[in-house]
Order: sequence, then structure tokens, then C-alpha cells
Amino acid sequence: MGATSAGAGDRAGDARFRVGIAGYDLWPHAVAFCRSLRDADFCRISDVWDDDPRKLARLVELTGATGHAGLDAFCASGAQGAIVTVRTDRRPAVATALAAAGKHVLSDKPMAMDAAGCLAIIDACRTAGVVLMGGYNFRFWKVWPLMKRIFDAGELGAPVHFYCAYNTGMVPRSEWEPTYDSYWTDPQATPGGGWLTHGDHAVDLVRWLFGCEFTEVLADMRSLRYPQYAVEDYGVVHALLDNGATALIHSDAIAPAARIDVEVICEHGGMSYKLVPEPRLKVWGAPSLGAGVVDFALRDDWVDALGEMTRAFVHACRTGDPPPVTGEDNLRVMEVATAAYRSARESRRVAVARAPVER
Repeated sequence: MGATSAGAGDRAGDARFRVGIAGYDLWPHAVAFCRSLRDADFCRISDVWDDDPRKLARLVELTGATGHAGLDAFCASGAQGAIVTVRTDRRPAVATALAAAGKHVLSDKPMAMDAAGCLAIIDACRTAGVVLMGGYNFRFWKVWPLMKRIFDAGELGAPVHFYCAYNTGMVPRSEWEPTYDSYWTDPQATPGGGWLTHGDHAVDLVRWLFGCEFTEVLADMRSLRYPQYAVEDYGVVHALLDNGATALIHSDAIAPAARIDVEVICEHGGMSYKLVPEPRLKVWGAPSLGAGVVDFALRDDWVDALGEMTRAFVHACRTGDPPPVTGEDNLRVMEVATAAYRSARESRRVAVARAPVER
């Protein structure tokens, strides 16, 4: 297939890392990546791909990059790495094709429909010798790294419990199609519904914050507002962790407005974060911060976080340093999700299986 150029594909003398955008389907992220990287000093979007003409035109409009209607042409382009934002069921095929072409891969989350798909991407990138980074942008907000620094300092003691509620509304099919009959609710295109959309962020946050793994889950998934779809719009997962702590993760797609509530309970103190009515982090039991209870007001922008995540990806590609979010991180989150959905189907506790990863 031919390419549609808007003049950004090749710029003589521009030493910035050339990145491609692979697919519009995860459009809130795809559009946000385009906007976040528009004036980046560390990279430029040189090429975009989608096999749907309207979606491709939108990516070209947002970036001014060279548009490719065929995946082969995109893989053969001048992009040095690509951000994979095509719908989940297509990510393994797209990511492995990019790896085979020598392109570094930043795969949005979840990386695949199941653990096997994640392993296929991990193996393809390892074989090709390219960087594979996962798309958990929470790690690049301001609040979560601050919480991790406080926890790692040790004053709070061992973790006891983690709680997260991350609730939003349903995601439309596209910017111009307000229907919820979409890839987001099609079980052939997504491994989960309202719980997975944001619950996987919390799973990754727990693993990263505590340096632990999930061992067992008990889940309840329901369709409360949108019973016409085969995926849930509400879910809650109770989990046991291998450090002896517990976690409860609630996520849904039926909230009237977005909210994030997080609590971390430790032996000697804890932390709590609320996004609304204004973003605030409260810490207690850490005297080195100067008071018994300390409040932080932190203004986060998740679009900026996508930019910082891409910066970390580019750094790994240029230096050979390990990426801060690995393919294995994405695999482990997918394994927890798989166990959670099985638990909900079978109404019982399910152990989390962890596949070995070749180094």
C-alpha cells in the first residue's frame, strides 16, 4: 500500500528519535500521544499507520507525519521505534512485525489478549534484539513515584493492604462515533471490560510499589448498566500478595465522573490519594517528612505522563539501558487479569499462574 505524506517523514538534520504511531483504535491514548509528542525535544512522530482510511487520516492530521495504509510499509519506514495503540487483539501481530523489522516497541496496555500473546511479543523482541517497553503510564505521574520513594524509605514499615478505586464512564468507539458498541466492549478485541480498562493500572502499581507478585485472587465481575455487552462494566478483585499483604482493586465504567482513590496501609503508617475534588496525597507515620501527617497537592496530567513514558522509552532505545516498564511487567499484569476473570466465571478463589520468561 502507498504512503500519504504530510512532510514530516524525513527531515534533514533532525537528530531526534523517529517514532511511529501504530493504530488509532486505543484512541484516547493514540490522540494523547500525538499531542504530547508534538513539540518534544527528544523525539518526533515521523510515521503513522492504520488500515482504516479515516483513522489514518486522523493520525496524519494530528501529527503531520507520513501515513501508511499498509503495515509492511509502516514497518519498512524510517521510524526507529513505534508506539502500538491498535486494538488489543491485533497487538501481538503488529508488535512482532515491528520487531522483525528491527523497530523498538512501546506497547500500550494490556499488551495482548492473554499471557501467550504477551510471551509472543517478548520472544519476538528478544530474538530481534530490540527494546520492548510496556505502557503503564502511572509510573510517570508525579504522585505514584513520590509514594514509592516514601514507601521505599522504610519508615512506614511492611505493607499490610492496598486499596484502589478507579472509576470512569464508558469509552466511545472513536472521536466521531459516540456508540459504545466498539472494540472496548467486543470480547474478540479486548480481554476485559470496565474492570480491566483501569484495574490493570492498579495491578501494575501494586507490583511496582511493593516489589511483589500476586498469588491468588477472588473476583466479582458484573454488567450493571450495559447488560447488552458481553464484557463487564463493573468489577472488584480481592488479592493475596507474596509479601503477606492484601489488595482490593475496584474499577468500573459506569461512574458519572472519573475518580481515583488509593490507600496504602503499612505497619507504622500509610498513604492515601484522592483525585477529586482536587488531587491530594496524605502521608502519616513518616516523621522524616517533618510532621505526623503531611499533605501534598500534586497536579498530574496523564497526557504529560505519556510524554515522559515515551522519553524513557527513547532513552532505553538509545542507550541500551533496560526500560523502566518491561514486557514481563505487562505479562504479570495479564496473568493477574486472566486469573481474576476466571475467578469471576467460576465463583471461587484462583491462584495466579506465572509463566517463565527467557532472559
